[in-house]
Amino acid sequence: MKLTTLEKALLGYIGVEKVAPGTTKKALVGGLKLLPPLSKPVARGALGVGRAALGASATLARRNPIAATGLGALALQQAGAFDPVEDAISRLVDERVAATQQQIMAPIELAQTGIAKTAAKRRVSKYGKAIKAGMAAAKKSKFGGKPGKITNAKSVFSTVSKVTAAINKGKKVSTKGIRGTIARSVRRILK
Repeated sequence: MKLTTLEKALLGYIGVEKVAPGTTKKALVGGLKLLPPLSKPVARGALGVGRAALGASATLARRNPIAATGLGALALQQAGAFDPVEDAISRLVDERVAATQQQIMAPIELAQTGIAKTAAKRRVSKYGKAIKAGMAAAKKSKFGGKPGKITNAKSVFSTVSKVTAAINKGKKVSTKGIRGTIARSVRRILK
C-alpha cells in the first residue's frame, strides 16, 4: 500500500524525512516501534514549552483582561464548576414556564367546559340600525350601481349617513333618487 500525502506529512512531522520506495505501512509502523523513547533533554524541552505557554497566558491576561476572563470562565465551565448554578437556573426556568402555561391554559379549559361566561353583546343603537337599513336599501336600489351591487361604497355610505343624520334631526330630505330610497327605509327605524 502506498502512503497518502497526509501520512507522509505526519511522518515528516515526527522526523522521518524520506521513505524508501516500496515501503509498506506495516513495515513503517514496525520500524517506528523500534525508535528509542523520549530522552530527558526532550522532556525538559517539553517542560520549557509548558512554562512558555504559562508566561504567554500571563502576558495575555495583563494586556487583555477581558479575553483572559472569558477564557478562564470557559475553562471553569468545561471543568463543571458552574453545573450547580446551571441546574438551579434551569429548574427555575422550568417552574416559570409551567406557571405561565397554566395561566394560558386555564381560560381555554374553562371555555371548553362551558363554565366561562361569554362577553355581553353590545347593544346596537337606533342610529346604527338606521344606517344599516339605509345601506341595505341603497344596495337593493338601482341608484348606487346595479341592483344588488354597490359600485362606489364610500360615496353611498356618505350619502346614507348624511340622510340618516338629517332625518334624525327632523330636517326635510328629498323623496326622489337615492336619497328618497334611503329616507324611506331609515324613517321606519327612526320614528
